[in-house]
Amino acid sequence: MSQLKITKFSHLSVRYQFVIMMMVLASALISFYSAVTYYNEKIIYAEESTDELKRISQVLESEYSALIKSSLPSAGMELIRKWKLFPVLEHAELKDIAGKSILNYSKSGAPYHNTQVLEPNTLKIVDDLFFYEGIVKSQGQKVGTVSYAISSKNYEELLANLTQLIIISIPIALTFAIFLSFWLQSIFVFPLQRLITTIKDIAQAEDYSIKVAIESSDKSEFAVLGQHFNSLLQRISKTLKEIEKSNANAQELAYYDELTGLANRRLLIEHIEYILDIAKREKRHGALLFIDLDNFKTLNDSRGHAAGDDLLKQVAESLKRVFRSADTIARLGGDEFVILSGHLEDSEEDVINQVHSFMLRLKHVLGEKFVVQGESYHLTASVGITTFPGMADIPEVLMKQADTAMYRAKEAGRDGYRFYQPEMQAVADARLKMETDLRLSLNSDELDLFYQPQVDEFGRILGAEALLRWFKKDGTVISPGDFIPVAEMTGLILPIGEWVMKKAFEQLSKWEKEGVAADFRLSINISPYQFHQETFVELTKKMLNESGVSAHNVTLEVTEGITIRDISATISKMEILTRLGFKISMDDFGTGYSSLAYLKKLPLSELKVDQSFVRDLHIDKSDAEIAATIIAMAKNLNLDVVAEGVEEESQLTFLSRHGCLVFQGYYFYKPMPAKDFDKLLFGNVVVL
Repeated sequence: MSQLKITKFSHLSVRYQFVIMMMVLASALISFYSAVTYYNEKIIYAEESTDELKRISQVLESEYSALIKSSLPSAGMELIRKWKLFPVLEHAELKDIAGKSILNYSKSGAPYHNTQVLEPNTLKIVDDLFFYEGIVKSQGQKVGTVSYAISSKNYEELLANLTQLIIISIPIALTFAIFLSFWLQSIFVFPLQRLITTIKDIAQAEDYSIKVAIESSDKSEFAVLGQHFNSLLQRISKTLKEIEKSNANAQELAYYDELTGLANRRLLIEHIEYILDIAKREKRHGALLFIDLDNFKTLNDSRGHAAGDDLLKQVAESLKRVFRSADTIARLGGDEFVILSGHLEDSEEDVINQVHSFMLRLKHVLGEKFVVQGESYHLTASVGITTFPGMADIPEVLMKQADTAMYRAKEAGRDGYRFYQPEMQAVADARLKMETDLRLSLNSDELDLFYQPQVDEFGRILGAEALLRWFKKDGTVISPGDFIPVAEMTGLILPIGEWVMKKAFEQLSKWEKEGVAADFRLSINISPYQFHQETFVELTKKMLNESGVSAHNVTLEVTEGITIRDISATISKMEILTRLGFKISMDDFGTGYSSLAYLKKLPLSELKVDQSFVRDLHIDKSDAEIAATIIAMAKNLNLDVVAEGVEEESQLTFLSRHGCLVFQGYYFYKPMPAKDFDKLLFGNVVVL
C-alpha cells in the first residue's frame, strides 16, 4: 500500500517558503482582527443598549413607583402609552417587590414570558431578544422591578455587516501578502535564483568561460559571492584548457591516422564499444560500414605511394561530407575505411533506410573528379554493412561481418554494397524498388491529396490539413509512413513537395471561389529537406501568385527537425513567409529536437500537439501532463494550439478544459477526398 509522501517545509524552495509564510501571516492577522472586532462590537452594543434602557427607567421611575403603590388602571394605561413611544421595546413588565406582575406590555401582542436575568442592570440574550432588569425605587427604597426585552436584530445586522467587511478584506489581505512576498523575493530570492541558474547553465554546458553578470553598483552579498565564483571559474577554465591541450596532443598520436587525420583502429574499437553499450542499454540500433576502394592498388602501383596517399586524403575529406559529424570515420590502413553510425535508430528497418541514403550520397561523391598529379580519377567503392546489436555485440565480430559483406559486394561486381544478413538485403532491395516506383508515381497520376477537417469543440469546421496519399495502379495503398522517409532520403521529396503545394493551392482557390469562409485555413506539410532549399521561398511565392489564393488562408506546417540546421537562416525564411501572410505551425511538437531557446525565437503562429501525447492522455498521467504543458506554454508564447489524433470524447474534454480550441482527429472526421470535403464544407453538415 503506497504511503503519502510529505515534504518538509524547510525542504521547499525559498520562494515557496516566502509565499506560504506570508499567506499564513495574513490569515493569522485576519483571524485575530475578526475575533477582537466581534468581541469589541458585542461589548459596545451591550453597553449602548444598557445605557438606553437605564435612561428609560430613570425617566419613568416615578410613574413606576406610583403605579406599584396605587395600582390605578388609568395610570397603567398612561404608562403603556409611554412604553409605546420607545420603538426599541419589544416587551416590558412591571412587578412589585414581591414579584407580582403589576403591568406588562408586548409590541407584537404575543404573550410575554419573562426570563430571570442573572443580575440587575445587565443584558442577557435569550433566542432573538436581549433581556434587561432594573430596580424601581421610591425615596431610595426598592419597591419593585421593571424588565425589558429588546430585539437583537440590530445587533445581528451589525454582525452581518461586519462579517461582510471581513470577507471582502480577506482576498485583499491575501493579495497584499502575495505581492509583499514577491517584493521580498525580488530582494532576496530572485538574485539567488539567478545565481543558481547561471551555475546550472555552466555545469550543463561545461563552458567555464561564462561569467556571473554583476552590476558595478551592486554591493550586496550576492554580488560578492558572484565575484568570488567568477574568480573560481576563471581558474577552472584555465586549468581545463591546459589539460585539453595536453590531451589533444596525446590523442593525436594515439588515436588518429597520421595520413588522413581520421580515427585509427584503436579509437574505432573504443567508439564501437561505447556505442554498443548504449545500443544494448536503450534497445536501439546502428550500423557498421566497411568501405574498400575499387582498383586502388592499380593506381598505387602505377603512380607510386605519394599519388595514392594524395588520393586517400581527398577521399577522407569526401567521406566527411557524406557522413554525419556524430559518425566515426576511421581508416584501418591502405584503402580500407570503416564508418560507425553515431546516431542510433529505433529499429533495424530505420538503419537500413539510413544506410541506403548514405550509399546514394557516397556514390555521388566518389563519382566526382579527383585530381592526382594532374590526372583525373573517378572512383567506385565496395561496401559491406552489418548492424548491431542484432547481428553481434562484440567489436571484433562486427568488423569481421562487415569485412565479409564487403567481399561479397566485390564478388557481385564491385561498385555496390551488401548487408551481412541476406534478409536485410531483401529489405534494402524492397526500398530500392519503392524508390523506383515513387519516381514513376509523379507521372502516372498515382498521388492524391486527402483533407482532414480541423474543427472547434462543437465540430464546426475552421480549416483542414492536406495529407498526401499514394494509390498504386494495381490497387495497393502505400502508407505515408513507408514512402515519405524514402522520398526524403532520395531527394524525391522536392518534386513531391512542389506537387503537393501546387495541388493544395489549386484546391484552396476552388474553395475560395465557391465561397468558403474568409477565415478558413488550409494546412500544408513542409519537409525540412524541402524547407532548407535556397529556392523554397521564391518557389512558394511563385505558386501562390499563380494560384491566386491568399497567403492568409494558408498554414505551413514544419517539424522540429528544421531547428537542427542553421537557425538564423530558418528564422529569416520564416519571417519572409509570415510577412507574406502565411501562418507557420510547428507540427508534432514535443517529439523532435527543438529547444525552448529556439522555440521563442521562431516566428511561429501555432503549435500542434502530437497524437502520441493525445492518444493516451485520458489514461496516462504523463501524456496528460505533457499535453497540458504544451498548451500552457503555447498560451504563454501567444501561439494557437491544434490537437491532432482526437478520437475519444474524454480526450476532447481534457484538451478543451486546458484551453485548446482547435481539434483534428477521427472523433470528428477522417481524412477524405476533396469531393467529399466539398459536400461537408458547403453542405452545412455539423457533427456535435
